[in-house]
Amino acid sequence: MIQKLRDGPTLVSPAPYVPENKLSDNVTPIDKPPPSEKRREARYPCNDAVAVRILSVGPRHFPATVLDVSRSGLRLELAIPIAKGSEIEVTARSQIVIFGEVRYCRRAGDSFHAGVLIRDVIQSRLYTTKHLHDDELSLYLVGKGLTMPEVIRVKAHLATCEECHTRLSVAYAVLHPTRRRKLFAPTEALGLG
Repeated sequence: MIQKLRDGPTLVSPAPYVPENKLSDNVTPIDKPPPSEKRREARYPCNDAVAVRILSVGPRHFPATVLDVSRSGLRLELAIPIAKGSEIEVTARSQIVIFGEVRYCRRAGDSFHAGVLIRDVIQSRLYTTKHLHDDELSLYLVGKGLTMPEVIRVKAHLATCEECHTRLSVAYAVLHPTRRRKLFAPTEALGLG
């Protein structure tokens, strides 16, 4: 209950206490995690060594490993924590440079996991091709076998190449014949949404 006191602060009465065993079946107590996490974008698992530089600190690079990558972010494993909100540069074998913002950094055993929102990506022109190879499309659909730079390059290419996107949709339909889907699978199912 909220009451406005005369010319003073607002008073908020706390909700009445309900013992946990008295909660209805459809209410999850706050201290328990949700039953399943729903992500907006597909994540592609990786295990790529990269160098991370905190832009506000200076030129020093720290070793890290990319654990997974999505269209708009990636998850790093580091030996040191990085403050939430830090702007960083992630370099992978001189093929790709990613600029992003650290959204979280949590302890994970002896290391730290940091979630990074991707702001910008600079790729080497060495890998510019007209169309993706069938092997790349197959590995992308299976969800393993590509490096982090390859995943980012495939996703960027699929966003602009209608022919490769169609080939990916056809391959998806072949791999998932029991699912009753249109020939052109939704972009969320392909990790493009």
